[in-house]
Amino acid sequence: MNGLSLIIPIYNVQDYLEICLQSVVKRMGDYSNIQVILVNDGSKDHSGEIAQQFVQSHNHFHYVCKENGGLSDARNYGLKFVKYDYVTFLDSDDYIADNYFSEVFAALQNQPDMIVFDWMDVGEDDYTNIVKGMELPNELWTVQPSAWNKVYRTSLFNEIKFPKGKIYEDVGTIYKLLLYVNDYIYINKPLYKYRKNRKGSILTTISPKINDIYDVLEDTYSFYKANNELTEKNVEGLCYQYVKILMWSNMYRQLKYYKFNFVGFYKKMKSTRNLVYSSFDNWKSNSFLINNTNYFTNRFGENYIKRIDNLGKGFFSTVYTVLILIVRNISKR
Repeated sequence: MNGLSLIIPIYNVQDYLEICLQSVVKRMGDYSNIQVILVNDGSKDHSGEIAQQFVQSHNHFHYVCKENGGLSDARNYGLKFVKYDYVTFLDSDDYIADNYFSEVFAALQNQPDMIVFDWMDVGEDDYTNIVKGMELPNELWTVQPSAWNKVYRTSLFNEIKFPKGKIYEDVGTIYKLLLYVNDYIYINKPLYKYRKNRKGSILTTISPKINDIYDVLEDTYSFYKANNELTEKNVEGLCYQYVKILMWSNMYRQLKYYKFNFVGFYKKMKSTRNLVYSSFDNWKSNSFLINNTNYFTNRFGENYIKRIDNLGKGFFSTVYTVLILIVRNISKR
């Protein structure tokens, strides 16, 4: 381990960028082996000026500018300038915890392929919520797909890059990287502060782009197939992520996209259910799905496997299940 490179893509975040960069400066302390790469992805506001001011004041910071190409393109571009054996990512509207670098550098002494840590959602009215970076600490395939709650051996990106032009770029990258991860460390502490549901962020914008999730998951499946790595463990992991992502977070985004047009929503979930069954006909016996009861019962209730299966099974079963989930969500507020 010779150091840590931190890539921060920047695009029209002038209201948040200084807080983000100050959080890095304040936590760096006496560490000399940190490189901060600021990638201006064609910002049209004052973000570039703010970034350059930090570069002038801190010799660990490096500024590069490119035409707008999206988050994936900015991260891939930043990887070209990495000089250390380990790399991580920080979104420019988020910030890091006080113990970020101390915890990360302590873990790096063991030279793992990947470090995973928890994060804290932050929002308006002092909202906070700690999210586990791994749902089952001993099962790497249950790692959250976010790029920014991990530190990576830089060489992992020799073959894998973020898919340009797609949202859910993290899903289309992280689960491919797992193929090359032999040793990992899980830090059961929230080292990252994520601004949840920020207005204008990618995942708060409901558009046809939400269907990119199908492309990145299918591409990931094809990646394992092309590399002859559809082992029992990898199929188990892929199956788990298909069910969890498509039948939960994607399901809610589709409901918003169809604006409660239940006929259109049902047809979408029917094709989604068929996709899950065609790829993993025995998904109901998935060990990760069965063992991660806290996650699924909190969202679907005790009979969560049955309720997941009802989504897209028939029109009335789909509508009935969605109404149950809406009532559950309202009652927990």
